[in-house]
Amino acid sequence: MVIHFASNSSNQSDQSLPTKIAKLEARMVGKASSTSTSRATSWSAPAKFGLGPGPADNVAELAVSSDSDDDDDNGREFLIQANTQKRRKLEDDNSSTSFEHVETAADTVKKIVDNTDTSKVGSDVNRRKQSRVKGQTNSGRGRGSRVSDQTKSQAVSVSNGQLENSYQKLQDGLPKEQIGHDRQTVFEEEITSLRAKVVALEEELKKSRQEASDYQHQCQQLEKELKDLKDYEQQTKPKRTKIISELLISVSKAERQEARMKVRQESLRLGNVGVIRAGTIISEAWEDGQALKDLNAQLRNLLETKEAIERQRKLLKKRQPDKSDGGDVEGGLQEEDSLIQDEIYKSRLASIKREEDVIMRERDRYELEKGRLIREMKRIRDEDGSHFNNFQILNHRYALLNLLGKGGFSEVYKAFDLVDHRYVACKLHGLNAQWSEEKKQSYIRHAIREYNIHKTLVHHHIVRLWDIFEIDQNTFCTILEYCSGKDLDAVLKATPVLPEREARIIIVQIFQGLVYLNKKSQKIIHYDLKPGNVLFDEFGIAKVTDFGLSKIVEDDVGSQGMELTSQGAGTYWYLPPECFELSKTPLISSKVDVWSAGILLYQMLFGKRPFGHDQSQERILREDTIIKARKVEFPTRPAVSNEAKEFIRRCLTYNQADRPDVLSIAQDPYLTYSKK
Repeated sequence: MVIHFASNSSNQSDQSLPTKIAKLEARMVGKASSTSTSRATSWSAPAKFGLGPGPADNVAELAVSSDSDDDDDNGREFLIQANTQKRRKLEDDNSSTSFEHVETAADTVKKIVDNTDTSKVGSDVNRRKQSRVKGQTNSGRGRGSRVSDQTKSQAVSVSNGQLENSYQKLQDGLPKEQIGHDRQTVFEEEITSLRAKVVALEEELKKSRQEASDYQHQCQQLEKELKDLKDYEQQTKPKRTKIISELLISVSKAERQEARMKVRQESLRLGNVGVIRAGTIISEAWEDGQALKDLNAQLRNLLETKEAIERQRKLLKKRQPDKSDGGDVEGGLQEEDSLIQDEIYKSRLASIKREEDVIMRERDRYELEKGRLIREMKRIRDEDGSHFNNFQILNHRYALLNLLGKGGFSEVYKAFDLVDHRYVACKLHGLNAQWSEEKKQSYIRHAIREYNIHKTLVHHHIVRLWDIFEIDQNTFCTILEYCSGKDLDAVLKATPVLPEREARIIIVQIFQGLVYLNKKSQKIIHYDLKPGNVLFDEFGIAKVTDFGLSKIVEDDVGSQGMELTSQGAGTYWYLPPECFELSKTPLISSKVDVWSAGILLYQMLFGKRPFGHDQSQERILREDTIIKARKVEFPTRPAVSNEAKEFIRRCLTYNQADRPDVLSIAQDPYLTYSKK
């Protein structure tokens, strides 16, 4: 479109243009009717769109001015003259305005085109150029030779269609041009802003790519370093494990030597186990050491002195003169002397009594030390006879150190976890090789059941169970949390009577563990709560252990409890009366643990168990000691608070139905601490 405007505008300066247009019109008037119809249709297009004579007519005339210039006039000069004058008048009026409009439109269109897609503009320009070249070629052929009228009419029609669109744009006038200019300005600003953003984003992208490349390089370096560290760790792990094991073994050997040396020294002071032969029977008996012999000798001397003084007092009373035989003065002096002498004897007897008390306390202390010595001697003997006393590493992880204790079918070793680097307790379960296969499988099922119960328990007053694995066909091992303190049994043997304050906080911790067991989705009855199953860590925190006899309370169990299928098991001093019923299968619940906890508190406060303290388990079972224990009695010494006595009475309620369960008695004020 812009090309046509530019081409037509440049031809308006030709002075011979009106004459050529007049000749062309005169020639076209004389054509055949078909051509005239086509020409009329073509030339009627401006009139159809309301276009009068004006600049568009001039452009149309230029489009066909390339036809033959040497056609004759054929006597139609009056039409030519009229049209020529009309066109000249319009040219004079509108030439300047037309040129301004065309130039302005061309400039605007050119700016818009320049900011559009390059490929689209190039395609449009190529099409327009081809159209123009085609028109020029047709015009050149028209000058050289005649062409058909139909082709000429089509050219005129196309030119008129283009002129219609151009003229319609020119009719819109300057306001549209101004709007287009404003839009163009906005577009240019937006494009400039977007280009700036694109540049900024490209810079950021470049930086991000550089950073990503740096990070990737660092990651590769770190991965390489990590791989090197892992390789180094794998290479040094055996050496490190060996060094740690050697250090632990050296420390354990030193502890073993120290323990044995201490036992030898204490044996000289406190006593030792001697062998007694009676015919073909060899038995062991305890022989007191020098310290106990000295104390016993001192007691014998004091006893002899006491007896001698008693004899002297009796003689003094016999030597007292009869008042009727002597004078009053002499009799008064002798009586006074007798009284003084008797007072001396009494004073000496009181002094002997105090000495006896001191010696007896010293002797009791020695008896406690002797008990510890006997347990240590038994531990050393069991350690020497154990198959695992040569510092083995179990499961490529647990380094066995020293024996902690031995039970019926198990040994507990202190060990070190070479993976998690912590001390643990290894409980080695040994099956008797003489057992039948059925008994072995029963024991294994029992141990697996204990493991399945214990492994789910996570509480700070319950010993954790970490692992279980098989050692050989007849031995497997469970790994437990290591408690460096003593158990409650050892504490009570060393100090039979605990202050109420200490006993109370221990029983509170035990009940916290029991409450946890009874708040699980499947409640658990410990069933073997006794001093040996309460351990202390290095900070004195009490922890319940040994779930070998524990019972899982099923969901369908009623309020009375579950059936006791393992009757006869457990420690009889700490079991309630319902566990000894032989006429029917007993029903048990958490009330069993409540009774056992009451026995523990009584023993801590008074230094003995309330029922069957001096009896063996066989005698307790034979004499129905627990079944007859309908009421608990409290000694006068030591003094204990009434709250503690009432709490013990609630725990040791004979009737199972009246005895509170764990969750109920845990609300007792005696187990609750608050600021006063």
